[in-house]
Amino acid sequence: MDPRKRKVTVALVLVGVVLAYLIATAASSTTMYYLTVQEALARGKDLEGRWIRIQGHVPGDTIRWDSREFLLTFEVSDGRQRVPVVYRGVRPDNLIDGTNVVLEGAFNSAGVFEVDRLLVQCVSKYEAADRPGASAPKYEEIDGVLYESYDSGWRGVR
Repeated sequence: MDPRKRKVTVALVLVGVVLAYLIATAASSTTMYYLTVQEALARGKDLEGRWIRIQGHVPGDTIRWDSREFLLTFEVSDGRQRVPVVYRGVRPDNLIDGTNVVLEGAFNSAGVFEVDRLLVQCVSKYEAADRPGASAPKYEEIDGVLYESYDSGWRGVR
C-alpha cells in the first residue's frame, strides 16, 4: 500500500473512533434508566444527593397538599415498600390514588426523595380545549407509557 493511501486510511479510522466515542459519551449522559422503589431503597445511602429517576405508584392516603407553600408530599410505592417524597410546585390535577409516576430528583440526608420533575401517567388520552394564552401541555413517553410532565420551578442545590 502506498504511503499516501495508508495516511488516508489511518486518518479515516481515527475520525471514526473519535466519532464513535463522542456518540457513546453523549448517549450515556442523556439517557437515564429509572429505578423501582425496591432498587432505590436497596442502594440506600449510595444514592444520597445523586440525581436519579424512580418509578412507582402513589397510594392516595399519603397525598398531602399545602396550597400556601405549594408543597406536595406523598409516598411512592411498588406495592411492598414506600419512599417518602416532597415536591415543590403546582399540584398536578391527575395525581390521585394509584396514579403511576416517574420522579426525577435526589434523596436528601433524611431519606426523603426531593423531586425536581414529576411525571404523572395520563389516565386517558384526550384533547383539551384550546385556551387563549395557555401553553401546551408537556407529554413524555417512557417505555410505551404516556406521562404528563410538570416542572417544579424550584431548584435545590444539586
